[in-house]
This record gives sequence, structure tokens and C-alpha cells, in this order.
Amino acid sequence: MRPSSKIPPELVWPARILILSLLVLAGGLLIHPLGDPDVYLHLRDGRYLIESGLQVSNDPFSYSASDQPFDKIEMLFRVGIYLAWKIGGYNFLILLKALAMTMALFLLGLLVYRRWPHFGVTAFLMGLAVLAPLVRFFPERPYVFTYLFLPLVLLWLEEYRSADPAAEPKAGKKLMLIPVLGILWVNLHPGFIVLFGFLGAQILEQGVHFLRTRDFLAFRRLRCLSLTAGAAFLAGALNPMGFKVYAYVIRHIGASDFMQYITEWAPPTFMRVPSFFLLLGLAWLIQILCLRRARLSDLILLIVFSYLAVKSIRNIPLFVIAALPPLAGHLRDLWKQWVPRLSMTIKLRRMGLLAGSGLAALLLILAASLGYALRLEELPHIHPAAGLAWLQEHALKGRLLTHDRWGGYVGWMTHGKIKVFMDGRLELFGEELYADYRNIIYGEEKKCLALLDHYRIQGLLISPQNERQLFQRLRKSGRWAMVYWDHVSIMYVRREGLNNGLIEKFAYQAVDPVSMPHFYNPAEPELALQEIRRAVQTAPHSYLPLSLEGSLLLINNDLNQARRVFEQALVLAPRHFDSHFNLGLVAYRENKLHEAEQHMRRVWRLCPTRDFKAQTCHLMASIIKQDYRRRDEALQWARRALKFRPGWKPALALVQELRG
Repeated sequence: MRPSSKIPPELVWPARILILSLLVLAGGLLIHPLGDPDVYLHLRDGRYLIESGLQVSNDPFSYSASDQPFDKIEMLFRVGIYLAWKIGGYNFLILLKALAMTMALFLLGLLVYRRWPHFGVTAFLMGLAVLAPLVRFFPERPYVFTYLFLPLVLLWLEEYRSADPAAEPKAGKKLMLIPVLGILWVNLHPGFIVLFGFLGAQILEQGVHFLRTRDFLAFRRLRCLSLTAGAAFLAGALNPMGFKVYAYVIRHIGASDFMQYITEWAPPTFMRVPSFFLLLGLAWLIQILCLRRARLSDLILLIVFSYLAVKSIRNIPLFVIAALPPLAGHLRDLWKQWVPRLSMTIKLRRMGLLAGSGLAALLLILAASLGYALRLEELPHIHPAAGLAWLQEHALKGRLLTHDRWGGYVGWMTHGKIKVFMDGRLELFGEELYADYRNIIYGEEKKCLALLDHYRIQGLLISPQNERQLFQRLRKSGRWAMVYWDHVSIMYVRREGLNNGLIEKFAYQAVDPVSMPHFYNPAEPELALQEIRRAVQTAPHSYLPLSLEGSLLLINNDLNQARRVFEQALVLAPRHFDSHFNLGLVAYRENKLHEAEQHMRRVWRLCPTRDFKAQTCHLMASIIKQDYRRRDEALQWARRALKFRPGWKPALALVQELRG
């Protein structure tokens, strides 16, 4: 029997206010811009399915997998997300995701509360539930429905398990809803198969109990759960793939070698998700302490999902759902055993509930003011919107290669008119093609250039953030020309190909934005400035061309113009540390020392690399030493520069000067 969760009448409304406050807090934190690139895959495919009348054929979005059949899995989700976008745009998708995940957290909270009816413990464990998987628990992808439906099914199973014999038939009828829900679930997300793990654990527990006790009630429950699992299995076949969906999921879980390159399939590390390891350790510690009283089903699920979570970040939310309810029940048992019974007056309990509600409201206000909640924006600035718009305006002839994480976005924004090398559907493209993709982006020079020729690629739209080695190879080969660039994407076109007109009109000769710090040809400074200003006009919403223009003006000692340009760049990107650094350098040369120091302090908080930190410390020491009363402080900054860049001669000279 489950513990009584009856709330005194005086606490009903304070409890409801607390629950509502926590749900509003969770929903507010979940309202943030779309961050998962796969959302555009589903939007793109949903539009295609509707426009084709659900008459799917071979893949229409890539040239490398055009002979492969269109992936029919998750069709209902794809159609649904596209129709939702048609109704309310991207912001409506954000709100729907926030609503679905808030409901999932509420259902999981109910599961925890059934095991230990204590608001404080439930709030603490739900905090761990949110922190442990971080953003993996809050996707804009199909498995949001697995996180929503699984706690609901577990509530039905918990009610059936804890029902007394008189109420068992009524609770058993709810189990018949599981196959009905399964029909919807399997067409939204193939994670439906995880249901059988939880049903199987319950069946095994009841079977062992029946064999040990010959209890007729255990036999009756074993039969009911087995029939439910069988009906759910048949219901799972009511999808476009039929029974093949089970083989598809098992093959996908058995993951090929290329899955090691996908972040969500990588094993978690303590530095990345410390809250998960805290929850993992706590769950196992309490489980061991309560091993004699533990339910067999809880122990089986904890073992299985602990293993899966340690193997892959993607499985952490499933571990959270499996681990939290038994953890709450075990904590309740230990509390009753080890802690003397404490009693609080109704007044104190009411004050505690209201205080918790007030704290939730304050947390939401603070998170919203810091930009972590209630953020309704159209699209995050991680996709090549400007580069793709330029590409559509100046049509590329021939094949384009982009990042795999941009493939869905390109197909969605161009309505499939621009086909891509590959996108996030790695299982569709296969290991061999993915290996070729990685060799193009990250492989040896000979392999890279040979594969570009093999696949007859005429253009590359790539991020300037991580692929500088690729850019060096393209530039060194002399067979590729850069025709567009901003801070998100760079466009290269094959010289001896089909796009000579684009190259003659748009190729950059004296500027290379990814060859920092030598981003221009010193022999042609005037041409470099002209080309940078052309890039400013081509990509007016990008801070990078403005930043490079300001850097070139600073090199030419045109301080007034440099200041103006850097300030424009900071309007577009207020946290761009390079612009802050250069603006501080401008202020230093203008002898505006207070302003220069403020910029350097901001750079110190923002800059990511040791080399840049060394330069920041050196300039900070040079600024502060102008005030003879602060020479000791300046010496500390100079020593910090040496810490980040040992043996650096300018910093050594500055330390010697300040010591003297």
C-alpha cells in the first residue's frame, strides 16, 4: 500500500499555490529559443509529407542519399510540428515544448510524491531531475513525448501495483489505456519501446512473487500485466513501418561506430554533468542501504538505466525517471527509521509552503532578468541565415557541402531546392558516407581534396569557428576561392568549376578572416579595406566584418574611425571580447585610461584562451602602471600575463620595469 498523501484542509490552498508556482517556474525556464538543429529536419520533413499527400518516395533533400527511401519513422511528429509552426510560428513551438515538458515534470513529481508525500523532498528531487540531464531533458524533438508519456504510464502501473484487492479491477482497466496510448506514442517517437522495459520489470517481479508465495492475486496481476504488454506490442505495429519499427530501434540502440562522434551518444563526464553523477551516487547508496526492502522491479530498472546513462548522455533522462520514485520511497523509509518523529504546527507548514512559492517566483524573476527564462525569439544565431540568403540570391551551380548540423536548416529554409551532402539523419546516410564527410572536414589534406573531387562538390558553406584546418587546405590548393563570409559561415567556390562568374565578381583576394591575427595581405592594405567594407555591406548583421575593419583602422592608427566601427560591432555582439579588447586599446592610445581599464576588465571575464588572457593582463598592467600608486597592482597583472604565457618577452620586460 502506498503511504497516505492526504493534506490537511488548512494546507490545501498553500499547497496548490506552491505547485502552481513551481510549474510556472519550470515552464518559464523552458521558454527559450530553439536550440536543437534537428527541429528543422522535422519541420522540413513535415512540410514535405503534407505537400506530397503522405506519398513518400526516395529522399528529396540530399544528393548523396537520393537513392535511399524516405525515412518514415516519427511521421506523426513531423506532420504535427509543421502544422503547429503554420499556426503560430517558432514561438508557438517553444510554448508547446515548454508546456509538454512542464507536464512531464509534473507527472514525474506526482510519481515521487506517491512514494513520499513530502513537498520539500519532492521539490529537492525534482531539482535534481532538472539539473541531472541539463538541456537533454528539454528538447524540441520527438523524444519529448517519451518523457511525457512514460511517467503517465508509470503512474498507472503504480496505482495498479498499490491497489488493494477490492480496487484492483478498476485499476487494471487503466492498464488497457497503455496500448491505446502506444498507438499514438509509436508514431510520435520510437522510444515507445522503452515501455517494455518497465512492463517487463513489473511482470518479472509479479512472476517471482507468485512462484515464491503461490498468491492468486500475484498470478492475476501477472496475467493482467502480460496481456497489457502483449496488446502494447501489437499496438506498436500500427505505424508506417509495421513490426519493423522494433528492429529499427534495436539496430539504432546498438549504434554503429559513427555514433561515437555524436555528442548526445557520448558517455557523460563529471565536468559536464556533475548533477547526474550526484544523483547516480545517491540513488545507489540509498538503494544499497534499503536493499532488503527494495522492490525487484525498481532494482532491475535502476541497474539497466544506470548502465545506459553511463554509456550515453541521451539516456540520462530515462535514468532520472527510473531512479527518482524508488529513491523517494527509500528516503522515506530511512527517515522513519533513523530520524525521530518531528512534528510541525499547521501554521509553520503553511508558512513553509508560502515561502517556497515566493522563492519560486523570485527565482523566475531573477532568471528572466538574466536572460535564462521567458525568452521568445524566432531563431538563435547559430545557423547560416545570412550566408544561405546570399547563396540563394547568387545561385550556386552544382553541389553544395555544408555542416551536417546545418543540413536540415538548409532544406527547411530553401524548401528543398538546395540539396545537401548530408544532415543529422546519420542512420540514413550510413557509416561510409559519414566517414567521407569527416575526412573532408577533419581528415588529411590529400583525402580531403580527393573526396571533394570524387563527390563533384562545387561549393562549401562552413562555419569559421572550428574548421580552420580545412580553410588552410582549400587556400593552399589554389583551387578554391572565398566569395562570402561572416561570423557564422564562410562560402568557398571551386575555381575550375561552373561558377567562374561568382568568383570574378565576389572572390576575396586580400582578406582571409580565419587567418588570425594576419587576416589581410599587408602588401595590399587599401584593397583589404575595400574588401572588408564590401563584406560589411554584404553581411550587415554580422559583427566580424566590422571588427576586422576596426582592427585594420587601428593598425593604420585611425583611432576615431576605429572607435566608431568597434562600437557598431558591439551593438551587434555586446559580448564580443575581441572588439572590447581593441576598443580598450583605442582608449589607451587616446589616454582615456579609465575607459580602457573598464574594457580590459570586461575582456578578462569574457576571453576564452590563455594567449588572449596573457595579452589582456599585459595591457591591463600597462594601463594601471600609469598611476604610480597602483604599481603593485600593475605588477600582479604582469605576473598573471607570464602565468598564462610563460617566457613572453614583453611581459618579462614589464615585470622587470615594475620591480625597478
